[in-house]
Amino acid sequence: MRHVIASALFGTAVLLAPPVLADFNDKNPITATVTGATPTGYPRVMVEGLNAIVREAYPNSAVSLKPNSPGGGVLAIAEKEADFTATATGTEIRLANEGRAPYPAPLKGKFTYVMMLYDVQFMHFLMTKEWADANGIKTWADIAAKKPKIRLAINRPDNPQTTIGGPYEVMKAHGFTIEDIQRWGGSYVLGNSQIGLDAITDGKADMFMNARNLGDSLVKDIAGKRPLLWIDGDPAKVEQAAKVFDFRMDMVKAGTYPFLDKDYPTVRQWVSLLAGAHVSDEVVYKYTKAIAESEAAVQKIGGSMSPFKTAGMANNPANLPYHPGALRYYKEKGLVK
Repeated sequence: MRHVIASALFGTAVLLAPPVLADFNDKNPITATVTGATPTGYPRVMVEGLNAIVREAYPNSAVSLKPNSPGGGVLAIAEKEADFTATATGTEIRLANEGRAPYPAPLKGKFTYVMMLYDVQFMHFLMTKEWADANGIKTWADIAAKKPKIRLAINRPDNPQTTIGGPYEVMKAHGFTIEDIQRWGGSYVLGNSQIGLDAITDGKADMFMNARNLGDSLVKDIAGKRPLLWIDGDPAKVEQAAKVFDFRMDMVKAGTYPFLDKDYPTVRQWVSLLAGAHVSDEVVYKYTKAIAESEAAVQKIGGSMSPFKTAGMANNPANLPYHPGALRYYKEKGLVK
């Protein structure tokens, strides 16, 4: 009888034993689609560079880009139309989780956090000196008080990070809204930052609100032909606006552009790689590992990825749940406890 009981207890213990984790430390190829990057411009360069690193780490992998917008990328991974999106910020994460425009329904639980790619996306708040002088505008408070007619170059609202998560909140913090621009007789030039800067160059816009790398050569070139100014503001109010979507206020230093005679406050944003909840642990683990163990190669992608550090990959300002594959790698390396 004792033997029977012991056998029964041993059998129970076996049933309760934790499953053995699969070993992902091999060179077997993976298949993944990365979205969130526009067909042209730096986001595509960044994603193609990251994918190339993964393909080199795991030969014969089929890792490809599926162009999309930052907002559309989160929707795509939630609906299993892609595996990763590489241009998500706190704006897309919160709006998607809550089902707020441009998302038609809550997507909470359908996408997960993989890694922070960079935190050096600075919103540029520029105006032409000609327009500013004509309307007596130096600050956000001046805009709110004087209600000038503005031809504003800004991104489309379906790119939430450079509209809803940046300019819209800064406007609200200073006492007016994006809708007020039209109420005051103004208009919009909607499109990415290149379209906006072209509009400034061609005299079709008075004001530009979008993200560029600090010290951007194109901004400097335009300023040499059509003098520009930075819209000044209250750092506390810009900080208030930044915190809405888990960003922070930072100062653009004097001299960053020739027309900056002092430091100016702006919204500093971070950009992350997310994965759909449907993506296997192996695929996410291997993608994460390839990037983490290729720090120098990632930095060589250039642009916003130049300051990339493996140690910062696990930073997660939005506190979105990590994908189990990414979390496994981070715990192995001590990046997450």
